[in-house]
Amino acid sequence: MKRKDSLTEKEQIEIATAIAFIKYYNKLMKTSYKIVEHSDAPDIRCLDPQNNQLKLEITLTEDRPKDIAALLGRSNHRSIEAFREHMAKVREGKAHPLAWVSCPSLAIEMIVNRIKKKLGKDYGDNTALVIGDSSPFDWDWSDYIDAVKKSLDLSQNPYDEGIWIVSKDKKRVFRIL
Repeated sequence: MKRKDSLTEKEQIEIATAIAFIKYYNKLMKTSYKIVEHSDAPDIRCLDPQNNQLKLEITLTEDRPKDIAALLGRSNHRSIEAFREHMAKVREGKAHPLAWVSCPSLAIEMIVNRIKKKLGKDYGDNTALVIGDSSPFDWDWSDYIDAVKKSLDLSQNPYDEGIWIVSKDKKRVFRIL
């Protein structure tokens, strides 16, 4: 793998998400995988001491469109100025007051759309889809897993090692499937 200082921002996010996931996965599954390669398809390859492979496809979710860009400093749509503009539109009757906030239904819709896009990609056996949560809120995804599953057709799921969400703080992992 490349040195940390030569990684792109996207690569750093993918690797940090993978590290958090592997720590949890190893504990849960009583395995000892280590990240050995970062690539494009899938994003991360891991090996255990017996040379068993685990592949990770990493993606991020956001509560509202452009939230990831805002998190990375590439959009000001979550800035105080944007909030003031939104509130002015609310006062004029041109915007709904709650259009600014994150809510579970929108977060679920966003994560379902991300998963649907990834279901069309098949990287072979021993692959997991790992979703990094970029929400500014500390969602307890265990409350919403059933709603996410009900919104997906998982009859053609190529991720035999599951579909998972890693919390933004990287301290919790939730299994969707």
